[in-house]
Amino acid sequence: MGTVKLYEKDSYISAFEAVVVSSEADERGYKTVLDKTAFFPEGGGQPSDTGVLSGVEVFDVQIAGDVIYHYTKSPFKTGETVKGEINFPRRFNFMQNHTAEHIVSGLVHKKFGYDNIGFHLNENEVTFDFGGFFTAEQLAEIEYEANMKVWANLPVSAYYPDAAELEKTPYRAKSGIEGKIRLVKIEDTDICACCAPHVKSTGEIGLIKFLGTENQHGGTRIFMKCGAFALNDYRRKTDDIKAIAEHLSVKPHEVKEAVLSQNSRLEAERKTVKELKNRINDFEVKNFDKSKSAVFISFADMRDLQALAYGLHKTYGGVRTALSGNENGAAFTMCGTEPEISDEFEKLKARFSLKGGGRDSLRQGSISAPAEEIKEYFGI
Repeated sequence: MGTVKLYEKDSYISAFEAVVVSSEADERGYKTVLDKTAFFPEGGGQPSDTGVLSGVEVFDVQIAGDVIYHYTKSPFKTGETVKGEINFPRRFNFMQNHTAEHIVSGLVHKKFGYDNIGFHLNENEVTFDFGGFFTAEQLAEIEYEANMKVWANLPVSAYYPDAAELEKTPYRAKSGIEGKIRLVKIEDTDICACCAPHVKSTGEIGLIKFLGTENQHGGTRIFMKCGAFALNDYRRKTDDIKAIAEHLSVKPHEVKEAVLSQNSRLEAERKTVKELKNRINDFEVKNFDKSKSAVFISFADMRDLQALAYGLHKTYGGVRTALSGNENGAAFTMCGTEPEISDEFEKLKARFSLKGGGRDSLRQGSISAPAEEIKEYFGI
Protein backbone atom coordinates (compact mmCIF):
# COMPACT_ATOMS: atom_id res chain seq x y z
CA MET A 1 0.00 0.00 0.00
CA GLY A 2 1.40 3.41 -0.97
CA THR A 3 1.88 6.47 1.20
CA VAL A 4 -1.09 8.84 1.34
CA LYS A 5 0.09 12.18 -0.11
CA LEU A 6 -1.36 14.89 2.09
CA TYR A 7 0.43 17.60 0.09
CA GLU A 8 -1.70 16.71 -2.92
CA LYS A 9 -4.90 17.30 -1.00
CA ASP A 10 -3.70 20.55 0.59
CA SER A 11 -0.33 22.08 -0.22
CA TYR A 12 -0.63 24.38 2.81
CA ILE A 13 -0.49 21.59 5.43
CA SER A 14 2.62 22.27 7.51
CA ALA A 15 2.03 19.89 10.43
CA PHE A 16 0.43 16.44 10.65
CA GLU A 17 0.42 13.19 12.59
CA ALA A 18 1.16 9.81 11.01
CA VAL A 19 1.92 6.21 11.92
CA VAL A 20 5.36 4.71 11.23
CA VAL A 21 5.10 1.80 8.79
CA SER A 22 8.84 1.03 8.76
CA SER A 23 12.17 2.61 9.67
CA GLU A 24 15.26 0.96 8.21
CA ALA A 25 18.96 1.77 8.30
CA ASP A 26 20.84 2.57 5.11
CA GLU A 27 24.14 4.24 4.17
CA ARG A 28 22.66 7.72 4.69
CA GLY A 29 21.11 7.08 8.08
CA TYR A 30 17.53 5.81 8.33
CA LYS A 31 14.69 5.84 5.83
CA THR A 32 11.24 5.94 7.38
CA VAL A 33 7.93 5.15 5.73
CA LEU A 34 4.73 6.69 7.14
CA ASP A 35 1.13 5.79 6.39
CA LYS A 36 0.65 9.42 5.21
CA THR A 37 2.81 12.49 4.81
CA ALA A 38 2.77 16.18 3.95
CA PHE A 39 6.46 16.04 2.95
CA PHE A 40 6.91 16.50 -0.79
CA PRO A 41 9.56 14.10 -2.17
CA GLU A 42 12.15 15.24 -4.68
CA GLY A 43 10.75 15.16 -8.18
CA GLY A 44 9.93 17.10 -11.31
CA GLY A 45 13.02 19.31 -10.97
CA GLN A 46 12.12 20.39 -7.42
CA PRO A 47 14.02 19.47 -4.21
CA SER A 48 12.24 17.63 -1.44
CA ASP A 49 10.76 19.30 1.59
CA THR A 50 12.77 19.41 4.81
CA GLY A 51 11.58 19.56 8.41
CA VAL A 52 11.26 17.27 11.44
CA LEU A 53 9.51 14.11 12.56
CA SER A 54 8.89 14.31 16.32
CA GLY A 55 11.89 16.60 16.64
CA VAL A 56 14.21 14.51 14.43
CA GLU A 57 15.51 16.32 11.35
CA VAL A 58 14.25 15.15 7.97
CA PHE A 59 17.04 16.06 5.56
CA ASP A 60 15.73 14.38 2.41
CA VAL A 61 12.53 12.79 1.08
CA GLN A 62 12.39 10.40 -1.89
CA ILE A 63 9.67 8.43 -3.64
CA ALA A 64 9.83 4.98 -5.22
CA GLY A 65 6.61 3.85 -6.84
CA ASP A 66 3.88 4.87 -4.41
CA VAL A 67 6.06 4.75 -1.29
CA ILE A 68 7.65 7.88 0.20
CA TYR A 69 10.86 7.61 2.24
CA HIS A 70 11.84 10.17 4.90
CA TYR A 71 15.59 10.26 5.59
CA THR A 72 16.72 10.97 9.15
CA LYS A 73 19.74 10.32 11.38
CA SER A 74 17.63 8.47 13.99
CA PRO A 75 15.18 5.56 13.62
CA PHE A 76 11.54 5.26 14.69
CA LYS A 77 9.56 2.32 16.04
CA THR A 78 7.13 0.63 13.73
CA GLY A 79 3.58 1.48 14.76
CA GLU A 80 4.42 4.61 16.75
CA THR A 81 2.69 7.89 15.99
CA VAL A 82 4.95 10.76 15.00
CA LYS A 83 4.32 14.45 14.45
CA GLY A 84 5.62 15.83 11.18
CA GLU A 85 6.43 19.49 10.66
CA ILE A 86 7.73 20.73 7.32
CA ASN A 87 9.82 23.86 6.79
CA PHE A 88 6.86 25.75 5.39
CA PRO A 89 8.55 29.08 4.52
CA ARG A 90 10.91 27.10 2.26
CA ARG A 91 7.98 25.08 0.85
CA PHE A 92 5.99 28.25 0.15
CA ASN A 93 8.95 29.81 -1.67
CA PHE A 94 9.06 26.72 -3.89
CA MET A 95 5.27 26.92 -4.43
CA GLN A 96 5.56 30.55 -5.54
CA ASN A 97 8.35 29.84 -8.00
CA HIS A 98 6.97 26.56 -9.34
CA THR A 99 3.56 28.09 -10.03
CA ALA A 100 5.26 31.02 -11.75
CA GLU A 101 7.14 28.57 -13.96
CA HIS A 102 3.77 27.14 -15.08
CA ILE A 103 2.56 30.63 -16.00
CA VAL A 104 5.67 31.46 -18.01
CA SER A 105 5.83 28.06 -19.71
CA GLY A 106 2.14 28.24 -20.58
CA LEU A 107 2.49 31.69 -22.11
CA VAL A 108 5.60 30.70 -24.07
CA HIS A 109 3.88 27.58 -25.39
CA LYS A 110 0.82 29.55 -26.53
CA LYS A 111 2.74 32.45 -28.08
CA PHE A 112 5.71 30.63 -29.64
CA GLY A 113 4.91 26.91 -29.54
CA TYR A 114 8.09 26.16 -27.59
CA ASP A 115 8.03 23.29 -25.09
CA ASN A 116 9.60 23.43 -21.66
CA ILE A 117 12.33 20.78 -22.03
CA GLY A 118 14.09 21.31 -18.70
CA PHE A 119 13.27 22.67 -15.25
CA HIS A 120 15.23 23.07 -12.03
CA LEU A 121 14.24 24.78 -8.79
CA ASN A 122 16.51 25.28 -5.80
CA GLU A 123 16.81 27.59 -2.78
CA ASN A 124 18.10 30.46 -4.92
CA GLU A 125 16.43 30.54 -8.31
CA VAL A 126 14.51 28.79 -11.06
CA THR A 127 15.94 27.80 -14.42
CA PHE A 128 13.93 26.40 -17.29
CA ASP A 129 14.83 25.54 -20.85
CA PHE A 130 12.84 26.06 -24.03
CA GLY A 131 13.40 24.54 -27.44
CA GLY A 132 13.68 27.89 -29.20
CA PHE A 133 15.12 31.40 -29.03
CA PHE A 134 13.75 34.81 -27.98
CA THR A 135 14.57 38.41 -28.65
CA ALA A 136 15.03 40.76 -25.70
CA GLU A 137 11.70 42.39 -26.60
CA GLN A 138 9.91 39.02 -26.59
CA LEU A 139 11.33 38.14 -23.17
CA ALA A 140 10.22 41.49 -21.76
CA GLU A 141 6.74 40.91 -23.19
CA ILE A 142 6.50 37.42 -21.66
CA GLU A 143 7.68 38.70 -18.27
CA TYR A 144 5.10 41.50 -18.31
CA GLU A 145 2.24 39.21 -19.35
CA ALA A 146 3.26 36.69 -16.68
CA ASN A 147 3.04 39.40 -14.03
CA MET A 148 -0.36 40.45 -15.38
CA LYS A 149 -1.48 36.88 -14.60
CA VAL A 150 -0.19 37.39 -11.05
CA TRP A 151 -2.04 40.68 -10.66
CA ALA A 152 -5.26 39.06 -11.90
CA ASN A 153 -5.05 36.70 -8.88
CA LEU A 154 -6.28 33.73 -10.91
CA PRO A 155 -7.29 30.49 -9.16
CA VAL A 156 -4.89 27.53 -9.28
CA SER A 157 -6.22 23.99 -8.91
CA ALA A 158 -4.79 20.46 -9.02
CA TYR A 159 -6.75 17.31 -9.77
CA TYR A 160 -6.70 13.79 -11.20
CA PRO A 161 -9.00 13.63 -14.24
CA ASP A 162 -10.57 10.35 -15.28
CA ALA A 163 -9.49 8.76 -18.55
CA ALA A 164 -12.32 10.32 -20.58
CA GLU A 165 -11.66 13.84 -19.26
CA LEU A 166 -7.91 13.46 -19.68
CA GLU A 167 -8.31 12.44 -23.31
CA LYS A 168 -10.21 15.60 -24.20
CA THR A 169 -8.07 17.98 -22.10
CA PRO A 170 -5.27 19.85 -23.91
CA TYR A 171 -2.44 19.86 -21.40
CA ARG A 172 1.34 20.24 -21.40
CA ALA A 173 3.45 17.32 -20.22
CA LYS A 174 6.93 15.88 -20.43
CA SER A 175 7.24 12.60 -22.27
CA GLY A 176 7.46 9.31 -20.42
CA ILE A 177 4.94 10.03 -17.64
CA GLU A 178 3.65 6.80 -16.12
CA GLY A 179 0.64 6.11 -13.93
CA LYS A 180 -2.21 8.47 -13.12
CA ILE A 181 -1.84 11.99 -14.46
CA ARG A 182 -2.23 14.90 -12.05
CA LEU A 183 -3.07 18.18 -13.74
CA VAL A 184 -2.38 21.65 -12.40
CA LYS A 185 -4.68 24.25 -13.92
CA ILE A 186 -4.23 28.02 -13.86
CA GLU A 187 -7.40 29.66 -15.09
CA ASP A 188 -7.15 31.10 -18.63
CA THR A 189 -3.39 30.46 -18.58
CA ASP A 190 -2.13 26.87 -18.48
CA ILE A 191 -2.90 23.21 -17.81
CA CYS A 192 0.14 21.06 -17.10
CA ALA A 193 0.84 17.59 -15.73
CA CYS A 194 2.70 18.13 -12.44
CA CYS A 195 3.22 16.35 -9.10
CA ALA A 196 4.36 19.35 -7.02
CA PRO A 197 2.54 21.64 -4.56
CA HIS A 198 1.37 25.03 -5.86
CA VAL A 199 -0.21 28.19 -4.47
CA LYS A 200 -3.98 28.52 -4.47
CA SER A 201 -4.06 31.72 -6.49
CA THR A 202 -1.55 33.50 -8.68
CA GLY A 203 -1.60 36.65 -6.52
CA GLU A 204 0.39 34.73 -3.89
CA ILE A 205 3.37 34.61 -6.26
CA GLY A 206 3.97 38.31 -5.66
CA LEU A 207 6.38 39.01 -8.49
CA ILE A 208 7.92 37.24 -11.49
CA LYS A 209 11.34 38.54 -12.54
CA PHE A 210 13.64 37.24 -15.28
CA LEU A 211 17.30 37.57 -14.32
CA GLY A 212 18.91 36.54 -17.58
CA THR A 213 19.17 33.93 -20.31
CA GLU A 214 21.76 31.77 -22.02
CA ASN A 215 21.75 29.51 -25.05
CA GLN A 216 21.38 25.89 -23.99
CA HIS A 217 21.02 22.70 -26.06
CA GLY A 218 19.80 24.50 -29.17
CA GLY A 219 17.36 26.65 -27.22
CA THR A 220 17.10 29.16 -24.38
CA ARG A 221 17.58 28.80 -20.64
CA ILE A 222 15.77 31.43 -18.58
CA PHE A 223 16.90 32.34 -15.05
CA MET A 224 14.05 33.57 -12.86
CA LYS A 225 13.23 34.52 -9.28
CA CYS A 226 9.74 34.97 -7.85
CA GLY A 227 8.06 35.87 -4.59
CA ALA A 228 10.38 35.80 -1.58
CA PHE A 229 13.32 34.84 -3.82
CA ALA A 230 12.75 38.00 -5.87
CA LEU A 231 12.34 40.18 -2.77
CA ASN A 232 15.62 38.94 -1.28
CA ASP A 233 17.37 39.43 -4.61
CA TYR A 234 16.01 42.99 -4.88
CA ARG A 235 17.15 43.78 -1.32
CA ARG A 236 20.66 42.52 -2.05
CA LYS A 237 20.93 44.45 -5.31
CA THR A 238 19.57 47.61 -3.68
CA ASP A 239 22.21 47.32 -0.94
CA ASP A 240 24.88 46.81 -3.61
CA ILE A 241 23.74 49.89 -5.55
CA LYS A 242 23.71 51.99 -2.38
CA ALA A 243 27.25 50.85 -1.55
CA ILE A 244 28.48 51.60 -5.08
CA ALA A 245 26.75 54.99 -5.05
CA GLU A 246 28.42 55.86 -1.75
CA HIS A 247 31.80 54.78 -3.09
CA LEU A 248 31.37 56.92 -6.22
CA SER A 249 29.86 59.84 -4.26
CA VAL A 250 26.68 59.89 -6.35
CA LYS A 251 23.00 59.19 -5.75
CA PRO A 252 21.72 55.61 -6.34
CA HIS A 253 19.85 56.59 -9.51
CA GLU A 254 23.09 58.09 -10.88
CA VAL A 255 25.15 54.92 -10.48
CA LYS A 256 24.82 53.74 -14.07
CA GLU A 257 26.07 56.97 -15.60
CA ALA A 258 28.81 57.27 -12.99
CA VAL A 259 30.09 53.77 -13.71
CA LEU A 260 30.01 54.35 -17.48
CA SER A 261 31.87 57.63 -17.03
CA GLN A 262 34.47 56.02 -14.81
CA ASN A 263 34.87 53.16 -17.26
CA SER A 264 35.55 55.67 -20.05
CA ARG A 265 38.23 57.33 -17.92
CA LEU A 266 39.79 53.97 -17.09
CA GLU A 267 39.83 53.01 -20.76
CA ALA A 268 41.65 56.25 -21.59
CA GLU A 269 44.11 55.59 -18.76
CA ARG A 270 44.69 52.05 -19.99
CA LYS A 271 45.62 53.39 -23.41
CA THR A 272 47.98 55.89 -21.78
CA VAL A 273 49.59 53.17 -19.65
CA LYS A 274 50.01 50.94 -22.70
CA GLU A 275 51.69 53.76 -24.60
CA LEU A 276 54.00 54.51 -21.66
CA LYS A 277 54.92 50.84 -21.33
CA ASN A 278 55.76 50.71 -25.01
CA ARG A 279 57.98 53.77 -24.55
CA ILE A 280 59.68 52.15 -21.55
CA ASN A 281 60.33 49.00 -23.58
CA ASP A 282 61.76 51.06 -26.44
CA PHE A 283 63.95 52.94 -23.95
CA GLU A 284 65.16 49.72 -22.32
CA VAL A 285 66.01 48.18 -25.67
CA LYS A 286 67.76 51.32 -26.95
CA ASN A 287 69.83 51.77 -23.78
CA PHE A 288 70.48 48.10 -23.11
CA ASP A 289 74.06 47.04 -22.35
CA LYS A 290 74.47 44.27 -24.90
CA SER A 291 77.20 42.71 -22.79
CA LYS A 292 74.43 41.76 -20.35
CA SER A 293 71.97 38.91 -20.87
CA ALA A 294 68.98 40.36 -18.96
CA VAL A 295 67.15 43.42 -17.71
CA PHE A 296 65.06 43.81 -14.54
CA ILE A 297 62.19 46.31 -14.60
CA SER A 298 59.33 47.22 -12.26
CA PHE A 299 55.56 47.18 -12.81
CA ALA A 300 55.49 44.82 -15.79
CA ASP A 301 53.15 41.95 -16.56
CA MET A 302 54.01 38.87 -18.60
CA ARG A 303 52.90 40.45 -21.85
CA ASP A 304 55.27 43.40 -21.25
CA LEU A 305 58.12 41.01 -20.49
CA GLN A 306 57.46 39.06 -23.68
CA ALA A 307 57.63 42.23 -25.77
CA LEU A 308 60.80 43.41 -24.04
CA ALA A 309 62.61 40.07 -24.27
CA TYR A 310 61.67 39.78 -27.94
CA GLY A 311 62.87 43.32 -28.61
CA LEU A 312 66.21 42.65 -26.92
CA HIS A 313 66.74 39.40 -28.82
CA LYS A 314 65.73 40.93 -32.17
CA THR A 315 68.04 43.92 -31.67
CA TYR A 316 71.09 42.30 -30.08
CA GLY A 317 70.73 38.57 -30.79
CA GLY A 318 71.66 35.86 -28.31
CA VAL A 319 69.46 34.70 -25.43
CA ARG A 320 67.93 37.71 -23.66
CA THR A 321 65.75 37.73 -20.55
CA ALA A 322 63.33 40.32 -19.17
CA LEU A 323 62.39 40.10 -15.50
CA SER A 324 60.05 41.91 -13.13
CA GLY A 325 59.27 41.27 -9.47
CA ASN A 326 59.89 42.12 -5.86
CA GLU A 327 62.22 41.08 -3.04
CA ASN A 328 60.72 37.56 -2.93
CA GLY A 329 60.88 36.57 -6.59
CA ALA A 330 60.36 37.52 -10.19
CA ALA A 331 58.45 36.71 -13.34
CA PHE A 332 60.57 36.25 -16.44
CA THR A 333 60.49 35.80 -20.19
CA MET A 334 63.52 34.42 -22.05
CA CYS A 335 63.85 34.79 -25.81
CA GLY A 336 66.45 33.23 -28.11
CA THR A 337 67.18 30.50 -30.64
CA GLU A 338 67.87 26.82 -30.23
CA PRO A 339 69.89 25.18 -28.83
CA GLU A 340 71.14 28.17 -26.80
CA ILE A 341 67.79 29.03 -25.23
CA SER A 342 67.23 25.44 -24.02
CA ASP A 343 70.72 25.39 -22.47
CA GLU A 344 70.16 28.70 -20.67
CA PHE A 345 66.75 27.63 -19.42
CA GLU A 346 68.11 24.36 -18.02
CA LYS A 347 70.88 26.26 -16.21
CA LEU A 348 68.24 28.59 -14.71
CA LYS A 349 66.17 25.60 -13.55
CA ALA A 350 69.24 24.01 -11.97
CA ARG A 351 70.02 27.19 -10.05
CA PHE A 352 66.55 28.27 -8.84
CA SER A 353 63.18 26.91 -7.81
CA LEU A 354 60.95 28.02 -10.65
CA LYS A 355 57.67 27.33 -12.40
CA GLY A 356 57.40 27.68 -16.13
CA GLY A 357 58.28 26.33 -19.51
CA GLY A 358 57.84 27.01 -23.19
CA ARG A 359 59.10 25.96 -26.58
CA ASP A 360 60.82 27.17 -29.75
CA SER A 361 62.20 30.67 -29.11
CA LEU A 362 60.35 31.43 -25.86
CA ARG A 363 60.57 30.37 -22.20
CA GLN A 364 58.71 32.03 -19.35
CA GLY A 365 57.59 31.53 -15.78
CA SER A 366 58.36 32.66 -12.25
CA ILE A 367 61.40 32.32 -9.97
CA SER A 368 61.08 31.92 -6.21
CA ALA A 369 64.21 33.51 -4.76
CA PRO A 370 65.38 36.83 -3.30
CA ALA A 371 65.61 39.50 -5.99
CA GLU A 372 69.27 40.19 -5.24
CA GLU A 373 70.18 36.54 -5.90
CA ILE A 374 68.29 36.62 -9.21
CA LYS A 375 70.00 39.83 -10.29
CA GLU A 376 73.38 38.44 -9.26
CA TYR A 377 72.79 35.31 -11.35
CA PHE A 378 72.04 37.38 -14.46
CA GLY A 379 74.79 39.89 -13.69
CA ILE A 380 72.50 42.90 -13.51
